[in-house]
Amino acid sequence: MRFLARLCVALGLTLGFVPSLASGLVQEDQAQEAEEADNAWEYSAELSLLFTSGNSTVRTFGLGGTARREWAGGELSLRTGGLRTESGTTRRIAIGTEESFTVTSASDPEPTAENYFARGEFERSFSDYVHMTTGAGWERNTFAGFESRLSLVGGIGNMWIETETTRLKSDYGITFTAQNDVIDDPDKSSAFAGVRVATSFRRQLSPTADLESTLTLDENLTDAADVRADLANSLSLDINSSLAVKTGLRLVWDNVPALTRAPLEQPAGTPTGEMVLVPRHKLDSTLTIALVANF
Repeated sequence: MRFLARLCVALGLTLGFVPSLASGLVQEDQAQEAEEADNAWEYSAELSLLFTSGNSTVRTFGLGGTARREWAGGELSLRTGGLRTESGTTRRIAIGTEESFTVTSASDPEPTAENYFARGEFERSFSDYVHMTTGAGWERNTFAGFESRLSLVGGIGNMWIETETTRLKSDYGITFTAQNDVIDDPDKSSAFAGVRVATSFRRQLSPTADLESTLTLDENLTDAADVRADLANSLSLDINSSLAVKTGLRLVWDNVPALTRAPLEQPAGTPTGEMVLVPRHKLDSTLTIALVANF
């Protein structure tokens, strides 16, 4: 009888311990899954297309992607993309005589805009108002005058406003830039240090609309006149939980733009057959409409 009693007690304890152990394992797995979900990558992709044909031909293709993840106590963000536009007019040639001829047409579009970039940034907060930021970027824009531009930045920043619908922050950093121009400028250094100030604003206008604006100022410490400004604005409208339409306007100002070659003519308009170096336009603007996929 004592043996049976002890066996019943042991069995009862075992039956009570197993559910508790199972419940503990389930809770541990749920906590681990929640932590992995919080640290998971977030991706978004952008696609913009434009095609026209007939009397003129225009082809525009744009592709971009963004990835974000909480990592090492901060946030790591990676962004890459490119935009290429080709355009041309249709040329018609008549073959035969004035009384009888056939017409052939051909179009040979050439690149008129091309820009590729890749950027990475890591930001870690020390408090609700102060954070550290560091990053690197590469860009290619031959129509703006440079084959490649590599930039490194490191500094601190502060958060002005952070609510559920509004975010405003500023960053202040030291930069290093190495630029390879299409046409070398003998009076301009290809590698230089600088000071960068950036302000980023985000506002949720409605549950399905977001407005973002970023202004970046970069000062060349070796040439005070060489100031660059980059203003990027975008308005995103959600179609559903995964798709959105995004309209963007980017204005890039370079106070000391890269050089290009221009034919030299006499005051009367007679070509001399010579080429001279002249600066490019200081302002470039780009307007895009893209389909954004979030996953």
